Amino acid sequence: MSITDEHIFPFCVTAHSFNHDKSQVAVCPNSNEVHIYARSGTQWTPLHVLKEHDLLVTSVDWAPRTNRIVTCSQDKNAYVWTLDEVANVWKPTLVHLRINRAATQARWSPMEDKFAVASGDKCVAICYFGEDNDWWVSKHIKKPIASTVLCIDWHPNNVLLACGGTDMKARVFSAFIKGVDQKPAASVWGERLPFNTVCGEFESPSGGWVHSIGFSPDGESVAFASHDSSLTVATPATGEVTSVRSSNLPFKSLAWMDQSTIAVSGHDCSPMIYAYDGATWRLVKRLGEDDKSRRSATASPSNNNTAFNLFRQMDSRNQPAKASSTSTGDGSLKSVHQNTITELRRDPAGNPSDISTGGLDGRLIQWNILA
Repeated sequence: MSITDEHIFPFCVTAHSFNHDKSQVAVCPNSNEVHIYARSGTQWTPLHVLKEHDLLVTSVDWAPRTNRIVTCSQDKNAYVWTLDEVANVWKPTLVHLRINRAATQARWSPMEDKFAVASGDKCVAICYFGEDNDWWVSKHIKKPIASTVLCIDWHPNNVLLACGGTDMKARVFSAFIKGVDQKPAASVWGERLPFNTVCGEFESPSGGWVHSIGFSPDGESVAFASHDSSLTVATPATGEVTSVRSSNLPFKSLAWMDQSTIAVSGHDCSPMIYAYDGATWRLVKRLGEDDKSRRSATASPSNNNTAFNLFRQMDSRNQPAKASSTSTGDGSLKSVHQNTITELRRDPAGNPSDISTGGLDGRLIQWNILA
C-alpha cells in the first residue's frame, strides 16, 4: 500500500506543513486561522490555533531546523511564528512585506535565514531579519513579472529562486541579499548573480497559468506544472526543455523525489509519478487507485443507497451524478482523495520516497511512492 498515514479533518485543507519529524502539522482550514495538530497514537489532536491574520491564509511553511513557521494571507501580511517553550505559545512577528495585493505563497530558504513571499502585486518579497530594526524586512523581485505570482521554490544554493504565475511564465531569479548570503559558486544558471537577475525564463506549450514550480535536487533543472495540464522540465546546461501533455485535469502541485522522478497532483484527485526514461518524461504510477480493498473499506456507510450517494456527490463535490471511469458504483471516486488535492509537499526530513497531500475533501495523507 502506498499510504502510510491518513486523517480526515472536518474542514477542507487548503495548505499544510509538517515539522521536522512529522510529529506535528500546521494546516489551513480555508479560513484566517492556522491549526496545529500533534500526533497522538494513530490520530491527530488539536494543539494550537494561530490567530493573527484578518483574511484567508493562503500558505504555511514550517522550517524544520529553526522550528519557525511563516504564514501569509490575502490580508497582504506575513507573520513569522516562534514557539515560546516556557509558555507553550506561538508568538507572531509581523513581516514588513510592502505589498498592495494578496500574498499567495511563502517558502523558507534551505538555510532558513530568509524566506520568499509570492503575491498578486506582480512581485516576490525576499524577506530577511534586519538586525538594525529587529524585525523582518523585504526586498522585491519585480521585473519582468507582469501578473500574480502563484508559486515559488528555492534552489539548493539558497540564492536562486524559481517562480511562476498568471503571466504564464516560469522564471529563475537571483535572490542574493548582501550581508546575508555568501557569494554562490558558478552554476548552469550563471556566475554573477546580483539581486533580481533573470537567470532563465520558460513557458508551457499552450501558455497556461503556472501553478507549481520546483528545482531538481541538484539544482540543475527546473520543473513546472501549468493549467494546460502539462508538466515541463527545463535543463539549461543542455538547453533541453521537455513538455509532457496530460489527458488528466490540471496539476496544482509538484515535488521532485530524485533526479529522475517527479510527483504531481491537482484537480484529478490522485497523486501521479512521472519518471525520466532517458528520452522523455512518462507517467508511471497513479497513487492509491490500485488498492481496491482499501477503497471498499473506506467507502461511504450508505453505499447500499446509490441514489443517496449520487446526490451527496453532486452536493459535496460539485460533480455530475453520472457513472464514469473514475467513479465507483456508489458515486465515490476511485481515488483516495475525493476532491481536488490543494497541495503536495516533500518529506521535511528529506526522505526521497515520502510525500504528503492535503485536499478539499479534508484528507491529509502521507504516501510512500515505493510501497
